[in-house]
Amino acid sequence: MNRKILILALVAVYVSTSHIIAWAQTGSHIKDGGGKMPETVVWFDEPREITDIRLLLQEGKNQLAVDKARDYVANLRNVPGVDAEKRRYFGLSALCSALTSSGELAEAIKACSDAIEIYPTRWQALNNRGVAHYVSGQLDQSLQDYRQALSLVRDLVPVTELLQHNIALAEAKK
Repeated sequence: MNRKILILALVAVYVSTSHIIAWAQTGSHIKDGGGKMPETVVWFDEPREITDIRLLLQEGKNQLAVDKARDYVANLRNVPGVDAEKRRYFGLSALCSALTSSGELAEAIKACSDAIEIYPTRWQALNNRGVAHYVSGQLDQSLQDYRQALSLVRDLVPVTELLQHNIALAEAKK
């Protein structure tokens, strides 16, 4: 794809036992081929399985990441509880990222939209959907997603820097 590259930054530090689920921390932003990336890495908690999906994306194993994300979301389909909802949110958001990386943009946007329905006040899936819109050339929708995400994180400086970076890229491309 001759478009801006979706970069998924991650820190793969996690601990998992049979009873405790640890959370890895990751963030994502768009890398502008000729521009400077934000110097701040954005962190947010997510299940360890999602970090595995992001690692696959970093290794360029996009289809494997898509398959793993689809399986992860499917396995949570009928699981009740708040923890399962949180996992579904991250699973759908990761699926959105994986589908964006593999060029399946309509399905990526749908996956992020489903995540946003679960937690409309979280910024991550809005940002990821903004990336999918950006890559698909839907710059107005991309800007709308980034700005909505920004309105949710006013006091989180690293996140605002990332979102402002993405907004600047989309505005420059318009």
